[in-house]
Amino acid sequence: MTSAPAAGTLPPVVESDQDDLAAQRFVLDLALQPLDRFDGFDRIEQIGGSALRYQLNFIAYALAMAQYTRTPAFTGYLAEAQRNAILKMCDKGVWGYWATESLIGYGRRETDPIRHANVMYSGYFGVMIGLYETLNDADSRFDRPGGLTLRWSPNLVHEYDFARLCAAIRRNMLARKNCPQYACEPHLIYPICNVFAFNTLVMHDRLHGTAFTGDLVDRIRHSYLHDGWRLRNGRFIPGRLGPSITISRPVLGYDAGMVAWLNAMMPDLARDTWTTLRDRFVDFDGQQVRLRGSSRARVDLGNYNVINGDGMTRIFVATAAAEMGDSDLAAALVRSMHDRYRVEERNGARRFAGVSTVTNAHHALARFNRPDGLRDLVLGAVPPEWRTGPILGIAPYPDVLVAKAVTDGSALELVLRPGRGAGRVRLGLRRLIPHRTYRVTGAIEPSVVADDSGEGVIEVDLGGRHDVRVTPA
Repeated sequence: MTSAPAAGTLPPVVESDQDDLAAQRFVLDLALQPLDRFDGFDRIEQIGGSALRYQLNFIAYALAMAQYTRTPAFTGYLAEAQRNAILKMCDKGVWGYWATESLIGYGRRETDPIRHANVMYSGYFGVMIGLYETLNDADSRFDRPGGLTLRWSPNLVHEYDFARLCAAIRRNMLARKNCPQYACEPHLIYPICNVFAFNTLVMHDRLHGTAFTGDLVDRIRHSYLHDGWRLRNGRFIPGRLGPSITISRPVLGYDAGMVAWLNAMMPDLARDTWTTLRDRFVDFDGQQVRLRGSSRARVDLGNYNVINGDGMTRIFVATAAAEMGDSDLAAALVRSMHDRYRVEERNGARRFAGVSTVTNAHHALARFNRPDGLRDLVLGAVPPEWRTGPILGIAPYPDVLVAKAVTDGSALELVLRPGRGAGRVRLGLRRLIPHRTYRVTGAIEPSVVADDSGEGVIEVDLGGRHDVRVTPA
């Protein structure tokens, strides 16, 4: 866990250790398989917390955070995996549930999962795209008409793009005069889902100069404080039937999720809620951590594990702790997972056994997050040097694992590790100055000349941890 950036400095970039890379490989392997394949995903049902969409959401969020805090000067397989997760969200097996749920809940024959209600699909989906475009601004494929195509049948297709998705979110948030939040499951409103919705609008407005957000954040904040969604102690009502009938009491993991994702637009509320959680529910002596309350009462909503479902809560609290700058606590919570769950490893990818795919993906997000990491990503704290300097654009996966990649605007610094044994790998560099010669340390050849497109290829012999540096001659 790293420190937040000081004013006027570049955001911190640290090197992933081997444990970080093993956790990252778990989500990479899920995302990089063919678009119509979901091997390794939990397949229970598509309405609740185990649904494919939530697994894809947190896979994408974890990969975006890894790119932001470890390898902002690398696109390659890391960007490809995020794109794949977004495109997999367009698979009918992910969103087709809505036709039945809409018919039962609203009496509407609705195959479009975005047009009416259903923030649990549209809000989380939008954040995936916003984070991806924040870090990969040269890619506009999801902004083109039909960039998000949802095919119900050969003759019925719902065509969206990022802007049309945001327009639908805004329309749904304005549908009720007495409540600026909209429903997940029919008639059920959850604040956490609507945080993703307005974060989506905020990112699109920032990226594209639109005005989808308007006063919605202020209206939701007012509703939190005056309509009983947020209690005086800072905790949140997890859900209501409509805008007024409370269906559950505050839940530790839920509150932690609100802390992490609310920090971008309402940092004072996020901080107050975190203070309550830290003081009332966490015992931490600097090494060992205990969450107060019975772990047997906690459920892993990603697989409905009621016997040993404490892992999801621990990881949600770890993500919030990292976001709030409580880095030692975040690290201790991640370590505590190893004391409670057996670790499975397959081809270098690690996951906790018995823990849902959602929780394992969220574990990767917690590992890669840093103080104000989600806040900075949502608000676009990406320095111009990162947008203009040289990058590593091609690296064969899993032959090479990129542990660090950062540019200061003119030079490129890489830390690489072999992913399946020693060998020679070819790496593709991009955003070089055309025809310019660059000195290279750590590669076979001592220099590379950029072509007309500002690209170049270098070869590297990998046997262990390996540094490469590319600088203008």
